[in-house]
Amino acid sequence: MARCSLCHREGSEGGYCGYHRDAHANLVAAYEAWRKSTELSWTGFLEEIIQAKETGEWAREVAQSLLSK
Repeated sequence: MARCSLCHREGSEGGYCGYHRDAHANLVAAYEAWRKSTELSWTGFLEEIIQAKETGEWAREVAQSLLSK
């Protein structure tokens, strides 16, 4: 079985475990909402997410991974 590219848990789907897959989906959905009210780029959004103290560990790891691509 494939493993998550970020934490190596089993059950990877699309390169992520269930936790990171959900975090990725939440990031995409949040960006869609932010994009409607701001002119923030995807990169800018990810940078804001990484810096926000309220951001959870899994979301931060996904955002960092996406920025490094």
